[in-house]
Amino acid sequence: MSERRRLPVLNAPPRAADPDESSSEERPPWHWVGFGAVAIFAGWLPLAYVAGAVSARVMAARFGPDASRDAVDLALSAMTAGERARLMATIALPSILGLAVAAFGGGVVVGRFGSGTGAREAACAGAVTAVIASTIAWSGLSWSSLVAAVVTGLVAIGFAAWGGKVGAARRPA
Repeated sequence: MSERRRLPVLNAPPRAADPDESSSEERPPWHWVGFGAVAIFAGWLPLAYVAGAVSARVMAARFGPDASRDAVDLALSAMTAGERARLMATIALPSILGLAVAAFGGGVVVGRFGSGTGAREAACAGAVTAVIASTIAWSGLSWSSLVAAVVTGLVAIGFAAWGGKVGAARRPA
């Protein structure tokens, strides 16, 4: 039996890196801002779906599964300001937690796999995500839109920066 033939491409010695070729290790840190934003959105999408289902269950438990929009509006207007605020916080909390988890995960990706990246680039990825999400959800100039944009920004930037720190600390030396 003849000796095994080996493909020269697989057995060739490593050649010098071509300066035009880009690999993940040679990317400038700002490239990882975009990668982090995509990672945050990719993680946030399924978590937002789960958060919506949880919020719908909360509303159904509070107002009944067959409550009409008018019945819900009437019940909300009969609530005190404190009761209404607690209900709105309970409804918003699953979405905020989903964004926090996704931003942390995206920050870890940026900090762990980016060369020369850390909390700053991860925070920028969170900021880009918050701006895009707030722009998509913008419903006009109102207090609720402003509060939602600010909360989205604070959560995305803060948790992404934290994830970037954790990821950078776990980067191999």
